[in-house]
Amino acid sequence: MSSLPPLPNPALPFLSRVYYQSYLFGFRILFRVVFTLRSWFKRPAPGTIPTLIKSYPSAPRLRHRFFYPESYTSSSAPLPLYLSMHGGGFAFGDPGLDDVVSAKVASDWNVLVISLAYLKPPRDRYPLPTRQVVATVLSILADDSLPIDRDRVAISGFSAGGQLALSACQDTRLKAKVHAVVSFYPPVDFTISAAARKDTRPYRYEGEVDSLMKAVPLVCYAYVPVGQDLRVPGLSPAFAARQELPEWVCAVGAELDILANEAGAMMGRLAGKELVKVGGSEGLGGRDRDGFEAEGERLKWVLVKGAGHAFTHLWGPTKDDPAKIKKDSDEAFRVVGEWLLNGPFKGRK
Repeated sequence: MSSLPPLPNPALPFLSRVYYQSYLFGFRILFRVVFTLRSWFKRPAPGTIPTLIKSYPSAPRLRHRFFYPESYTSSSAPLPLYLSMHGGGFAFGDPGLDDVVSAKVASDWNVLVISLAYLKPPRDRYPLPTRQVVATVLSILADDSLPIDRDRVAISGFSAGGQLALSACQDTRLKAKVHAVVSFYPPVDFTISAAARKDTRPYRYEGEVDSLMKAVPLVCYAYVPVGQDLRVPGLSPAFAARQELPEWVCAVGAELDILANEAGAMMGRLAGKELVKVGGSEGLGGRDRDGFEAEGERLKWVLVKGAGHAFTHLWGPTKDDPAKIKKDSDEAFRVVGEWLLNGPFKGRK
């Protein structure tokens, strides 16, 4: 992969830039208003309030949300650390949107979950968010007030947050400090257009349109500077070599998501598997497409059948079937939790 020539991100026509900039500005205002009203009028579910909210000097305006397991006491042993980042197309979202998930993970897995805030475009584009995430992780690991086991550290994220997790863990300063990465339905290859992604997933009925088809060009405009090489592993983790990532790597894809194929292809390349043509791109074939383990379970690919993007947060194309989407979400977290607790979080002391 490293022998491929650079692929610069092209400049968009003037009217396209005006359209995307206006959309970003308007939607960010709308999101902030809706999120603020939600925080005023919707009472948090029991057990989902963060134990503490804290920022660090590297970025004082970024407030991170800490979740201790319900069973934790001051006399408890140090906890494995699970760093998590929310989704939202890089430009939107807030760590508070993950409170229910973060609290559940903390208690179910008996780990300290920190839901990280991160810099957002259009003011802060790649690679600034990645650099800030690295600085935040280093600050957390140096924070002696936290009851964390520094021999058991994983970084994770959903969608855009999953890409940031895969990007940040490649930084050499985190190589020996972050032992595992878990990425849920991430975008990992910015060289693939929305059109090329379109036919990489099955559709439930004729005329169904993936909700991310229009979002992909917007995300690329918002997050990626003009002229940026789209093949650098920090931006497109699909081009990362095995040694650039942690010892333990897990990716979770959703079958009804145009991002699933590229995440599976990334895991296939890491495992040395032969890829096949899938739609306008390449991906896993045969049984491997539905999930596999390699390197003694150090590499794990999970494809959730019949699930769509953001299913872990009870959203996406199957949100009209609450029983199924909750079952899919619970099962995905169970599988990932067992993988962590029986792998990178086991016997490292």
